[in-house]
Amino acid sequence: MSIKLKFGNHKLGDDTCIFNMGCAKDCPSKALGLCEVVNKGITCYAEKAENQYKEPTINYRKEQEKYWKSQDAITIAQEILNKIKNRRKETRFVRFNESGDFWGQEDVAKLSAVAEHIKHYRDDITIYGYTARSDLDFSKAKFLVKGSYHDKANNDKCIVIGKNESVPEGFIECPGGEQGCARCNLCKIDRKHNIAFRKH
Repeated sequence: MSIKLKFGNHKLGDDTCIFNMGCAKDCPSKALGLCEVVNKGITCYAEKAENQYKEPTINYRKEQEKYWKSQDAITIAQEILNKIKNRRKETRFVRFNESGDFWGQEDVAKLSAVAEHIKHYRDDITIYGYTARSDLDFSKAKFLVKGSYHDKANNDKCIVIGKNESVPEGFIECPGGEQGCARCNLCKIDRKHNIAFRKH
C-alpha cells in the first residue's frame, strides 16, 4: 500500500502537500459531538466536496485512512519526503486533515513522530492543520495545530463567522476568502493568534 497525497487545490497553494486521516462523513469529532461548526448547523467544508464528488472523493479519503492506520510513523514520513523530493515544484507545507480529524490520542503522538522525521531532513517544511478534538492533549505536539472553537491546541483557535457577522474581539479575520490560502501564512506560522473564517 502506497501513500496517497495531493498537492494544492483551489484554495491551498501548490506548495502544500495534503494528507487526511479520514473522510468528513466518518469524522470522529462529528461523531463525538465536538465539531461546533456542524453543531451550529453549518455544512462542513470537507463534506461539501464529498457530497459533490461522492464516491471517488470518499473512497480516496478512506484509502488515506487505511494507509494512516496501517503504517508506522517513519514509513509515512519517508513516503511523504519521497513524494516531495520527486516533484518539480517546491513544497513548503504539509497540511493534515483537510477532512476528518484525529481518531485518538495515539494519532497525535504518531503525527508528532511523522513531523519530527520530516523536519529532521527538511526543516524548511511546516506541518499544520486544525482540530475539533478538544478532548485530546496537544501540549507536546510537534506540529502546528489550531483548535476549532477551543484553545486546547498549541496554536490558539479558529471559528467560523457569518457573512455579515462582526469579527469577535481577540480574533483576526482570515484574509484568504475566495483568493485562497496561497498568499497567506496566518495559520502556518508558530505564533499564537485566533482566526475567524468567514462562511462562504
